[in-house]
Amino acid sequence: MLRRLIGHLLSCKDASRLISRMQDEELSALRRWMLRMHLRACDGCTRFKAQLAFVREAMQRYRS
Repeated sequence: MLRRLIGHLLSCKDASRLISRMQDEELSALRRWMLRMHLRACDGCTRFKAQLAFVREAMQRYRS
């Protein structure tokens, strides 16, 4: 219950923006913590993060 409440401090829209941003730059400690808590409570954003990592890796392999 508490994990869900903490996880919803950050909206899915904001979480997806942070997930995208962290591909290019380092997030502050607070933003990393908020994102980590959100991902523990949100399966959709967790899947989005995995999909983004998959696409990024595929593009890196394609360039090689």
